[in-house]
Amino acid sequence: MVPALQERLAKVEARAGAAEARAGAAEARAGAAEARAGAAEARIAVLEAENAELRVRLGKDSSNSSKPPSTDSPYKSKPPVKRGLRKAGGQPGHPGTTRPWLPPEKVNEFKVVQASVCPCGASLAGVPAARGGTWSRQVVELPPIVPHVTELTFLTVVCPCCGRVNLPVVPPEAATCTGPNLTALAADLVGEYHLSRDAAASLLGSVLNIPICAATVQDCCEQVSNSLQLATAEVDAALPSSAVIHMDETSWKQKKALQWLWIAIGDRVTSFAIHARRGQQQLALWFPEGFEGIVNCDRWRPYERFARRQLCWSHLERDLQAVIDAAGHGVAAATAALAGADAMFQTWWRFKEAAITRAELQRDTEPYRRAFEVFCATGAAQTGDRRWHALGRDLVRQWDAVFRFLDVEGVEPTNNAAEQGLRSGVIWRRTTQGTRSEAGTAFVQRIMTAHANCKRQGRSVLRFLADTLMAHRQKIIPPSLMPAGP
Repeated sequence: MVPALQERLAKVEARAGAAEARAGAAEARAGAAEARAGAAEARIAVLEAENAELRVRLGKDSSNSSKPPSTDSPYKSKPPVKRGLRKAGGQPGHPGTTRPWLPPEKVNEFKVVQASVCPCGASLAGVPAARGGTWSRQVVELPPIVPHVTELTFLTVVCPCCGRVNLPVVPPEAATCTGPNLTALAADLVGEYHLSRDAAASLLGSVLNIPICAATVQDCCEQVSNSLQLATAEVDAALPSSAVIHMDETSWKQKKALQWLWIAIGDRVTSFAIHARRGQQQLALWFPEGFEGIVNCDRWRPYERFARRQLCWSHLERDLQAVIDAAGHGVAAATAALAGADAMFQTWWRFKEAAITRAELQRDTEPYRRAFEVFCATGAAQTGDRRWHALGRDLVRQWDAVFRFLDVEGVEPTNNAAEQGLRSGVIWRRTTQGTRSEAGTAFVQRIMTAHANCKRQGRSVLRFLADTLMAHRQKIIPPSLMPAGP
């Protein structure tokens, strides 16, 4: 009996060991399953965060980022337009703009027009005009355009006294086959109106009856660019004397290489420059000894080299909208901050319209200043909403540049002037895909600088370009782009 009992006991113990082993394996599988579930949950969290980030990127447009309105999809519903106190269109008291009435000395022909026969059949010949029944209209028409062509014959003369051969001096207006006015016009068609060289040649040939080829148009651009070098350098030298400067930059291409088109709008002058870098290199070229004034700009880091700045509130409002669109923890706070900004700008426009004083402006906007400071500090302290955290931390660091426009005369709350000034360059970049050489890039920045300053001063761009070209050919001091007066 004992051996049999021992055998059964051994079997029971074996079965118990097998059961224990199976339990251990099951526990191990459960642990592995739990680990896989934890990894899956972590992966799901990562994917959800990635999906949210991609949705935010997909939802970016001109209302919540620095993207220009021209990049918005035509198939996407546009965000509602914010309406302030001002209605769309001309504001009360805004002077209208109409074509000026030309004085009699500038009128080439006068005509009197009247009805000759009454509908009843009676002749109206010699009948005087009725009281109050006279009005005038000036019609401006182009005369037939005929180019003025001068053929110069150069004579080589031998001196009868010494026998020396004397070659004639070519007059500066005949230095090339295009006179200064035509050269300036051809370059302007490219530089201001963004025509290709072929299109400019076609227009000059079909409209002005001037036979010209694309290569000649390119030569005109090069001549004008070289003649503008001194005048545009004078503009750059005058920038540091400004009290307030609006600055911005956008991408440019030179032979498919990424470049940056910069603009600086000072108190008296405007300058354009194209640089291979987006950092502080161009700023150092403009301001080699620093700048004591105020720079109106966005939050791009290189601008922090300037101690006194005003951050653009158009950008800040888009940043607030981006926090709202991201649907994170900061939605409610950003919504309140954006509504407060709208109210602040309603007060600002009352100040601009002289309805309130600056002291009243500061008093009425002080509560929003404090509330926005709390918004930024709270966002910087929390970590649940990445965009709110980044915006708050950045603004806390640059707090002196947030509301400077409320305290300093002559400072605007937005950088719209610089952004609008760059639009011409953006259009040019899109139509031409940039430039292909250093010489072409120099022409772009110089012609844009010349146009911007002539426009600010109400000067004729064509006249300035032609005069500058003649001065360059004569090797004399060119006309200045600086405004007259202090």
